[in-house]
Parts: sequence; C-alpha cells; structure tokens
Amino acid sequence: MRAQPTTVATVVRTPIAVVTSSATLEQAASLLAADELGLLVVVGPNGLRGVFSERDLVSAVADRADLAVERVVDHASTDVLTVPESATLDEAAGVMRDAGIRHLVVTRRGEPFGVVSIRDVLDALLASLVA
Repeated sequence: MRAQPTTVATVVRTPIAVVTSSATLEQAASLLAADELGLLVVVGPNGLRGVFSERDLVSAVADRADLAVERVVDHASTDVLTVPESATLDEAAGVMRDAGIRHLVVTRRGEPFGVVSIRDVLDALLASLVA
C-alpha cells in the first residue's frame, strides 16, 4: 500500500513575516537578518502587494539602491506564486523549480497563511525516504 503524499500543511511556517509597502530596504534587511528569513510578505493599505526575498535585497544592493531611503515595494516581486495548504510537497517543489524560486506563499481558503521554502520541502521529502 502506497502512503499518501505529504502536504505543504505539514511544513508550512506560520505566521507570515510581513513588512509594509512603505518600509525601507534597510528595515526589510533588518527583518530578514533578525529572524533568519528568506522572504517577507509585502502588504499595503489594500492587502497583499508582493513578496520581498533575500534575492531582491541582493539585487537592490547590486543596483546601488539607497537602503535607508528606497521603499521595499519598489523592489518586491509583485507576481506572487502561491499554493494551497493541501498541495503536496511534490507539487510545491515543481512550482518552485518551474519558476526558479525558493519560497512560496501558502494559502488557506484563498488567503495568505504561511510560507514554505525549498529547504522545508527538501527536508520533508528526504525524511520520507528514510522513514
């Protein structure tokens, strides 16, 4: 008998680390570093505005952005990829592979609920191989 695939819900990190769209790049960098995160969800007055990753920060630094002045929303990715918490780990890994990203926003009833990283998915998949 084959075991049921493990879902993203088993490895999702909650709550979501949030930064406001008006935050500076410096403030976002501090949040990423303080909590050892790879992704922040960017919110504005009307809800979800995008995601800001460590890659976005590196790109801003490489472009010589003024970290104390420039806003996170101007450097965030606005095409936010999500998976429902019922998605399998294989499905989440496929989305990340196809898009060339390392983090996904996980939704519950259509609303952002948590984040899953490629490391979370890989760790769970490897653990299932040795179990």
